Amino acid sequence: MTESAHLREAVQRAFRPATGPRMIGVELEMHVRDGIPELDGELARRGHPTLEPGGQVELSLPPQRSIPALLREVDWCLATVGAATEVALTGVDPWRSLDDVPLTLQTPRYLAMQELFDHDGDAGRRMMRLTASLQVCVDLLPGRAGHEQWLVANLAGPALVAAYGGDRARTRIWQGIDPARTGYDGRHLDVHDPIEAYAAFAGAAARLPIPQAMDDGYHLNTLFPPVRPRGGYLELRYLDSQRPTIELLGTVWALMYDADTRRRALELLRPTLPTYWDQWQTADPTALLEAVNAKEVAA
Repeated sequence: MTESAHLREAVQRAFRPATGPRMIGVELEMHVRDGIPELDGELARRGHPTLEPGGQVELSLPPQRSIPALLREVDWCLATVGAATEVALTGVDPWRSLDDVPLTLQTPRYLAMQELFDHDGDAGRRMMRLTASLQVCVDLLPGRAGHEQWLVANLAGPALVAAYGGDRARTRIWQGIDPARTGYDGRHLDVHDPIEAYAAFAGAAARLPIPQAMDDGYHLNTLFPPVRPRGGYLELRYLDSQRPTIELLGTVWALMYDADTRRRALELLRPTLPTYWDQWQTADPTALLEAVNAKEVAA
C-alpha cells in the first residue's frame, strides 16, 4: 500500500460516524493571570484540564445529551478554576504580549511546531502562546447527513465568529499561519468528496520533523483547520474563548442535528466557498441566524 493510501485510510477513520446518541461537548481554553492553578481532584474528573503551549488552561468536558446539562458542568468548572486564580475568556491574552509569554510546554511536538511556524513570521508563536478558543464538539452522523454537517460546520464558521467571536483578532492571527496547515482558505473542502479533499490537504502539509509525525494519525492531529474530523465527531475550532451560552450551543445543535435547518444553511452557505478566506473578516451572520431557531431546538 502506498503512503498516500495509508494516509487516506487514516482520513477515512477520522471521518468515521458516531454510533451512539447525539451529544454535544466543549473544550474551553482560558488565559491565566497569576500562575497555574491546581488541576487535580474533582476538577480533573469533571473538566479533564490540561495546559496549552503558552500556559493557557484547557478544559475538555465530557459530552452531554443536552445543552443545559453541559452548561451546568461548564459553570462548575469555571467557578472552580476562577476561585483559584484570575482567568480571562478571550480570544487573545488581554494582559500580555508575545515577549511576556514563553513557550511553557517545551516538548518535541511544540518545539517542532514553533520552528515550522517561524518560517512565516510570528503568527504561529502568537497562536500558540497568546490565543484561546471555545471548541464545540458534535457527533458526526452517517452518510449524506454527515457530509452536510462537515460542509455546514466549516462554511458557517465565518458567520458564527462574527456572531459570537468578538473582534476577530484571534482569527487574524490564524490567517497569518500557512493555510497549507490551517485551511482558512478552504483548500481542505470539496462539496462532492470531503474525504478525498481532506486527504489531499493532509498529504500536502509538511510533517513535523519528529519521529511521531510519521504516524498518519499523529500527523492529522498536527493540522489545524477550522473544523477537524476526530473519528466519530467533529471539532469546531474557530470560536474565541468565552462562556458558552444556550443560544450559541443551540445554534450549533440546530445546524448540525436538525436536518431542515442544516439543509437551509447549506443552501445559503455553499456559494460562499470561493470567498472563504475573505469571509473570515467580512461575513454578516444575519441570514444564517435567521435560518436557525436555536432556542426552540435547544429546548
